Amino acid sequence: MMQEPIEYRNTEPSPAAVASRGRVRSQITAHIKILRIRHWIKNLLLFAAPFFGGKLFLDKTALLAVPVFLAFSCCASAAYIFNDIKDCKKDRLHPLKKNRPVASNGISIPQASFFAVSLLIPSLALSYFIQPVFFYLLLSYIAIQAAYSLRLKDIAVVDIFCIASGFVIRVLAGGAAFSVVVSPWLLLSMFMISLVLGAGKRLSETGLLHEHAVTHRKSLEVSYVSSLQEILLISSAASLIAYALYTVEMYPSLVYTIPVATFGLFRYLILSKQGLGDPTEALTKDKWLAMTVAMWLLLVGFIRYN
Repeated sequence: MMQEPIEYRNTEPSPAAVASRGRVRSQITAHIKILRIRHWIKNLLLFAAPFFGGKLFLDKTALLAVPVFLAFSCCASAAYIFNDIKDCKKDRLHPLKKNRPVASNGISIPQASFFAVSLLIPSLALSYFIQPVFFYLLLSYIAIQAAYSLRLKDIAVVDIFCIASGFVIRVLAGGAAFSVVVSPWLLLSMFMISLVLGAGKRLSETGLLHEHAVTHRKSLEVSYVSSLQEILLISSAASLIAYALYTVEMYPSLVYTIPVATFGLFRYLILSKQGLGDPTEALTKDKWLAMTVAMWLLLVGFIRYN
């Protein structure tokens, strides 16, 4: 018997299919990138109140930890996306921000807007379900971030206070979500260190952009830039004093963590002058600062939970 010839079919995908898959992949990558997931590390401040209050490992805290973190993180990402949309033209002139998805045309403005809304609405609904006060604090955060993106970022000193408010709201929101009272001393310490982070972030921008700083952000005029050093030093000294008083007044045994906190603060001051003033960039790119923060957390945890 004669065997019929075997027909070999081409199983390789067509160029059109390959191109389509590539577009889908790039869109997924762009949508993940626009979330700025690395910046979610700042949302760990939600756990500051239960951590210092000795209630971090309670069943209620553990049960709400993931929903609280996701609600605020999605809300924060929506604010980041709004800022990217508003600043996309300026970001294209920035050496680093030009690679952001909206600025690089990886995501269109309508796509980014829809994505932001799809993150914001569920996160607000979840926050109200967790705790109404938590919901109102998230609304406050969104309102301040929107005002910051639209106008306040261009007003000297006001821009720093807007950045600082984001950190303070995180602490207050965590206290509300986990039903932990935020002590005045913790709030004061957090506010002062937030001013340090805000001033450091602005100072690093001027070091990165040099003479183009004003074209990127109106507030970065020469007179303001010269004052940033003073603002950074004053707020650094105030934050260290506030933390020292907090340890003495609330938990005296925490006084032993002051040297570690001082080293971390000094390290950040150096990094801010090297262009790493953004808190996320400083923490993820400098091993010394990361190790110092980890050591400080371990010390505080050991003292508070033993």
